[in-house]
Amino acid sequence: MTTGELTQVILMALLVVVTSIYAWRTFAISSATRKQADASVKMVEEMREQRLSEARPYLLIRLADEFVQWDNTEQGKRPTKFQVTIRNVGKGPAKNLWAAMWGTMKVYFGDRKGYLAPDEEWKTDISRLNTGGVEMGIYKKGWLPELTEIIKQDDPGTVAVKYQDIHEHAWATYLILERHVDVEAYVIEGEQSIVEVNQSD
Repeated sequence: MTTGELTQVILMALLVVVTSIYAWRTFAISSATRKQADASVKMVEEMREQRLSEARPYLLIRLADEFVQWDNTEQGKRPTKFQVTIRNVGKGPAKNLWAAMWGTMKVYFGDRKGYLAPDEEWKTDISRLNTGGVEMGIYKKGWLPELTEIIKQDDPGTVAVKYQDIHEHAWATYLILERHVDVEAYVIEGEQSIVEVNQSD
């Protein structure tokens, strides 16, 4: 091998080494840049979630009376309606509220309210009458079909309130009623929770 060829081999080897170092540095920088970009996106998403949660209303449903007569008793006939108190304990207002007696087969739609400010409450009557009840077959999935996945029984009943936050996200607070442990003709408050729902429900 001549000196010229040896020099050419050495230069080629140096070129390969320099190219490898450059490629590795470029990869390391792009990998670091990618990680930094991912971290920035995650931070923005967390900030957005925090902003949304800070503006969310949280509605709580309470029976106006501790025990509500549900079936006939010796004292008289069962009531056709009962009162609930809906309180916004969140930091943001609720709008387009709609209270109802929810069921898997029928929904008895109740009152509507346009706006409920934080720390404000709304007293409304929930009807148990068939009049005004809407057969679920009218809707393809029914009103608040998300509750069908959660609530499996219709007796004694479930009170639900659908509403929106200021960002137009739709929510439903529901209160499952339970039979009184000693007197089955009366119901008491059971499980209560909040779920996000579709706007069209």
